[in-house]
Amino acid sequence: MLAQVDPLALAPYLAGPGAATLVLLIVGGAVYRLVITHLLPLAAHAIDRHLKQIDALIDSQKTEAQQTAKALNSLEKTVKALERRIAQADGGTGWGPDGDGGSIARRAPVDGDGRGKP
Repeated sequence: MLAQVDPLALAPYLAGPGAATLVLLIVGGAVYRLVITHLLPLAAHAIDRHLKQIDALIDSQKTEAQQTAKALNSLEKTVKALERRIAQADGGTGWGPDGDGGSIARRAPVDGDGRGKP
């Protein structure tokens, strides 16, 4: 025989902590399913896209660094060639007390006030 349960006796339990626990489980399951089904794939796609952008940035910076190094090497060679030409031109005139050609690369020492030392 089934026990007779008074609905009025169960009402406080169904409206109170039991119902809250049931609603919590249902909402928690729905949130879990939403996160697993929709948000994780979106986040993974966004992270992959971001990492591809970082890789492209690193590649472009490497290329730029190589171009800058090449330009600096070219500039250094040009400056050295110019210094040799100046030294040859000055060397032909014999200018300078020690006969070094008086190249601008070897200027006389300067005091703190901007005048040359005697």
